[in-house]
Amino acid sequence: MLAYNSTTLDNLEIKEEAEKALRKNCIEVATYKAIEAAHPVNFYTPNPVIKIGLFILTVVIVCFSLGLLSLMMLDFLRNEDGFAGLCIFAGLVCYGALEMFIRERKLFRAGVDDALLWGAVLLICSSMAIVGHISATTICFVVCFVTLLATLRFADMMMAGIAYLAFVGFIFSIAIELGPVVKIIMPFLIMAVSITAYIAVKKISAYHFSRHYKHCLTVLSVLSLLTLYLAGNYFVVRELSNRMFDLQLQEGQSIPGAWFFWIYTAVVPVVYLWLGIRKKDAVLLRTGMILLAAIVFTVRYYHSVLPLETAMVIGGLVLTVGAWALIRYLKEPKHGFTYKEPEDPSLADKLKLESLIIAQTYVPGAQPATGNDIQFGGGSGGGGGASGDY
Repeated sequence: MLAYNSTTLDNLEIKEEAEKALRKNCIEVATYKAIEAAHPVNFYTPNPVIKIGLFILTVVIVCFSLGLLSLMMLDFLRNEDGFAGLCIFAGLVCYGALEMFIRERKLFRAGVDDALLWGAVLLICSSMAIVGHISATTICFVVCFVTLLATLRFADMMMAGIAYLAFVGFIFSIAIELGPVVKIIMPFLIMAVSITAYIAVKKISAYHFSRHYKHCLTVLSVLSLLTLYLAGNYFVVRELSNRMFDLQLQEGQSIPGAWFFWIYTAVVPVVYLWLGIRKKDAVLLRTGMILLAAIVFTVRYYHSVLPLETAMVIGGLVLTVGAWALIRYLKEPKHGFTYKEPEDPSLADKLKLESLIIAQTYVPGAQPATGNDIQFGGGSGGGGGASGDY
């Protein structure tokens, strides 16, 4: 399903891990060269500056080409459907060019392929917005479908994130149309979708075939944790209910079941942090730390205790002192955590460096030296030799 050669992707990962091992002085330069030679990578991936330049150049070419096509087909574009059809055609051309460049030029995250991928997806999806009479449910479904195919084909993590958000929007738009009862349980429905997505991502990550989609799966994990929290955040639930479901709540008036959503708002980030510490999961840890700010924002929005400037100063001082104390505490590793840059002890296990080194440095047929290279010299030190010196 991937547009890239799977073996080459494996070789690229081995090469990147070997570079890390070389920087950590775990292997010698000669060993790294041997590993690099044994695992060739024929992708074209320029440095970031060239990549950005190629991306911009490709975007300019696509825009000028679309403009030229528009001028050539001006009579056909007198209505919205005609221009939408042109966008779909241009998107398919971008996709065809993308496949050709990857197959013929071996582009991999080179700027050109990124621009063509985004151009194809945006042109195809924007055609629905141009028409104007397509429902939000249909738009979400098409966006989810197109970006999901792009994710499976090119393993692009941004496409994976858009596909997930479009899927959540699809579920949300369907639920709205089902009646007032579903509107009431909407937060719990989104919670169920989010936790199911997170569990599914964890299950998929355990399979070997998903190794080339690890960045996509990481993005899906983060987004599913965020939507799981936002679905029960008091601010999100109250404001969306007030604006979309016509609750007409007055200032200071709470939503039904407010106590549950307040508890949910305050507890879930703490649960993320606890699970992240317990499981040594960086995604849970970092998401939990980000969502701590969401707790403060939500409480502050409805219950102002101090002026904003004072609250920000106090909060900054607390965070600074806490970070300083944590850094001092974690200078020496504690319970699997440390402030210092890790030496990555699992690197050898991930790379199987022992087997790689043996495979690349052992020459078949080589025989150990059998000759007697020990040359005894003469000397007068206690009968060590026959000569007159030591």
